[in-house]
Amino acid sequence: MTLVPSAPIMPFASVHKTPRPLGIGFSYLPAFPAEFYRTELLDFVEMTPEKLCRARWDGGFFKLDLVSEKIDTAQQACHDLPLVVHGIELSIGSAAGWNGGYLEMLDRFQERWPFRWHSEHLSYQTIPRDAGGATSIGTPLPLPGGMEAVQLVGERAREINRRYGVPFLLENPAHYLRELPYESPIGDEFDLMAAVTDHGECGQLLDLHNLYCNAINHGFDLSAALDRIALDRVSEIHVAGGRWESRFWVDAHDSLVPEPVWNLLAATLPRCPNLAGIVFELLDFFAPTVGVEAVTAELRRMQDVWHRFGPADGAARH
Repeated sequence: MTLVPSAPIMPFASVHKTPRPLGIGFSYLPAFPAEFYRTELLDFVEMTPEKLCRARWDGGFFKLDLVSEKIDTAQQACHDLPLVVHGIELSIGSAAGWNGGYLEMLDRFQERWPFRWHSEHLSYQTIPRDAGGATSIGTPLPLPGGMEAVQLVGERAREINRRYGVPFLLENPAHYLRELPYESPIGDEFDLMAAVTDHGECGQLLDLHNLYCNAINHGFDLSAALDRIALDRVSEIHVAGGRWESRFWVDAHDSLVPEPVWNLLAATLPRCPNLAGIVFELLDFFAPTVGVEAVTAELRRMQDVWHRFGPADGAARH
């Protein structure tokens, strides 16, 4: 894949909220001891609220019921750490409608545990059922690259901004489909993200491991890609680990951060004037295998990179 020059896009306004800097964050993992979240390693915690829910299908619609005992346990573990939310079930790009059940759950979650900002993936993962309602396709898929998608997701992002009153970010997804079609004036995935965040008046969560995955799998240059991203819109950065699977490097969140992603992080931070935090992502299933000691070393390295290359004041502020 050869990166094409930025195509002109419609002149949307840019008034997205910018969160205050926090510093270094980590996913909430029930498998890790509560003491881990009370050390000097962390400035905030990132929560995927779905893991505190009981999921069910009701008349073809996906519902998420918060489990009070799970919230209590998570709050006790995270203590007074600032909270940010990273959702996975909204399906903001589904043409027939996003997952309203996720938003109903997030309404209740915010009342109980307020968060500084929240984010979702720029993708879709549900499609309509013939009998009504929706069905999950099992994995997030990239959006069609046209202005119809830009306007659809942008309007939904604006609605989310109004609904929760805190900054909303969209994450660049990893994808494994080659030669995706794009319609003028959208030339590629970078134009698409820029247009959606512009129209949606929201920020970006820049997932550097997703960017690394796509560069490997689709053959583009990482340095050229960084030049195409509106880095002033980036409020949060994700790093993670992955693995080779069926000739693809996959965003598995199953291991430590690859060295090229560390290099990419150091190159990216000085160019993100509105960055509020960096999060190391790890899935619950792999947490015991990776272990607390290895995660601790990753977080210490993240702290060093933050203080060397991050916001000018260098200090995290809760």
